[in-house]
Amino acid sequence: MSDTLSFTVKPGDLLDRNKLDEERIRITELLRDKGYYTFNKEYITFTADTLAGARDVNLTMNLRRPHLSGSDNDSTALHKIYTIRNIIFVTDYNPGQNYGNYDFHALDSVRYRDITVLYGEDRYLRPQVLYDACYMKAGGRYNASEVDRTYEALGRFGILRYVNIDMRQVGAVGDDVMLDAYVLLTRGKKQGISLELEGTNSEGDLGFGVGLTYQHRNLARGSELLTAKFRTSYESLSGDFNGLINNRYMEYAGEVGITFPQFEAPFLSYNFKQKVRATTEFAVSFNYQERPEYTRIIAGAAWKYHWASRQNNLRHRFDLVDINYVYLPRSTIDFINQIAPSNPLLRYSYEDHFIMRTGYSYYRTNKRMIASGALRRYALQPSVFTIRATFEAAGNLLYGISSLTGQKRHEGAYKVFGIQYAQYVKADADYTFTRNFNERSSIAFHAGLGIGVPYGNSSMLPFEKRFFAGGANGVRGWGVRTLGPGSYDAKNSVTDFINQCGDIRLDLSVEYRAKLFWVMEGALFADAGNIWTIHNYENQPGGMFKFNKFYKELAAAYGIGLRLDFTYFLLRLDLGMKAYNPAQNQERWPLFHPRWGRDATFHFSVGYPF
Repeated sequence: MSDTLSFTVKPGDLLDRNKLDEERIRITELLRDKGYYTFNKEYITFTADTLAGARDVNLTMNLRRPHLSGSDNDSTALHKIYTIRNIIFVTDYNPGQNYGNYDFHALDSVRYRDITVLYGEDRYLRPQVLYDACYMKAGGRYNASEVDRTYEALGRFGILRYVNIDMRQVGAVGDDVMLDAYVLLTRGKKQGISLELEGTNSEGDLGFGVGLTYQHRNLARGSELLTAKFRTSYESLSGDFNGLINNRYMEYAGEVGITFPQFEAPFLSYNFKQKVRATTEFAVSFNYQERPEYTRIIAGAAWKYHWASRQNNLRHRFDLVDINYVYLPRSTIDFINQIAPSNPLLRYSYEDHFIMRTGYSYYRTNKRMIASGALRRYALQPSVFTIRATFEAAGNLLYGISSLTGQKRHEGAYKVFGIQYAQYVKADADYTFTRNFNERSSIAFHAGLGIGVPYGNSSMLPFEKRFFAGGANGVRGWGVRTLGPGSYDAKNSVTDFINQCGDIRLDLSVEYRAKLFWVMEGALFADAGNIWTIHNYENQPGGMFKFNKFYKELAAAYGIGLRLDFTYFLLRLDLGMKAYNPAQNQERWPLFHPRWGRDATFHFSVGYPF
């Protein structure tokens, strides 16, 4: 009880009305977690007593007695502690027809441990699944935090369209008031199919994509989500590459995954699984890519955990294991031998390899969602920040096994199933801050930093794990994968994209946004950034990061943007112009001598760049 009576406002603090209100909220939450179900912050007031000529304040906290029906002025009334008597799940609740009516005519009633489940026409959720998602305890005192955690757990059930927990007073035992907790559930659609069509325009190369997604949201009556995705895309490619270009890029991809709404792992206790409020995902994938330069097949398997706060402003993802196998047919080797017989970067990136990684992702924002009728939207806040960070490591377990078992190296590297596996660490972070002046104008700042370090069994990062610069979300004076690394001078955007990747990235941006009319929004922006390599690769001259000159290799761009804000999604068109180009043998300051074809780049995308 001493924790309940502790205070964060201390003698000597400045008198701050906001801090006093925060203290009221904190004490209210503590008391509601101790069983005081009807308590709210309006019962707490403060009296400030000042003396003439003095700047000190004697602050008194007042606790008002509860309002009782017919006895609002009862000086003897006390705040009551509430105990949960029964927990009843109603699985076929109709908010439109049954609102306020608790005379449920269940077709089936099941008692499981200390909960009761009232079923309708379909037992679509197993009693154990509901019990595992319930943090309230029958016979225990009311606890607001346990109610919130139950909301969070049930909110991860994709089969549910509506969840509400309603407390009903049913009498008293001694000094405690008894409550029955009704958990009202409304089922959503079990299955769904969606079709996606998209068009692409990458530097004049037109293409299209078709995607089909099938979902089953209750595979085994535990709200398991089965997702099957299939996608194919085509893009025409320009340029001539010594007769090897057939002017197209084809991709066929498929992924099948199952997501459990709770933490799933062997050899762990029930109590531990309840404490870790996570969803569990298992997935396998297959991707076939055909370019003029190569044909590549990527297969993968993953075991991941996701968890988030109820407001979704804090999210975590832990990839326990993520396996990627990259296979390139023999014909691609001929391509490598012809264009880069002595390019180790190219050869490593386009030969068979195996990646087994573990990773962690973190997301945090102070954005607040508010209800607006039947819709939910972000509240207008003076300041909004967003933090994204990821970390991953690959190959360490395999390297340890290879070393301990005395495996022999082949061509300087250990192999598994005859394939060299990658070993590296990689970290990536982005920070965005937006200052809203009013409902019509704001300014946003963005900074991003990433680094990947190959070691042990690898001399360079796998191609798909390297960073690239330019594009709609980077330095917008350049097209995607056409900037860097460092002062590297790319001669041909078709063939040099292989070399325009790096191990370090730095992005800096500022953007002013203003509402124009209807759904139209304008923007002015300035971007800076680049990528660099960790090592001095022969085929990427000028690409290595050096502390004494990297700031001279920061590319800069400026531009204007037009956006269409349809609330649910935002379409964005940006025109970026090069201001400073760090590439060797190029016009360093196109800001003063701009040329439309050389220095201007259009970007069409969905959503804000940051």
